[in-house]
Amino acid sequence: MISTKYNFTLPKGLIDKEGNLYRTGMMRLATGADELIVQKHPLVLENPAYRMLVVLSRTIVQLEELSTISIAILEDLFLIDSDYLQSFYNQINGWGGEMLAVGES
Repeated sequence: MISTKYNFTLPKGLIDKEGNLYRTGMMRLATGADELIVQKHPLVLENPAYRMLVVLSRTIVQLEELSTISIAILEDLFLIDSDYLQSFYNQINGWGGEMLAVGES
């Protein structure tokens, strides 16, 4: 059976406006629909640098008790966590390189 959701732990963690720290979460595999929606997303059309944030906002299904992960939330990530999530996304979706051992769910 294929796993479609994978657990992750951010190196530093996301700190929200109230000072709460979120480090553990779950990401699902991307679909063709994700790619189509991201390509037509207004933020991506205006600024292609938003592509990965839009992708991550669609594929991260949980960040501790946060079940809705918005682009605005992801804009507040520390750079090390943003890089980690991009790498993690590429690994679970098979975009080159060696697959690291990740928690499956």
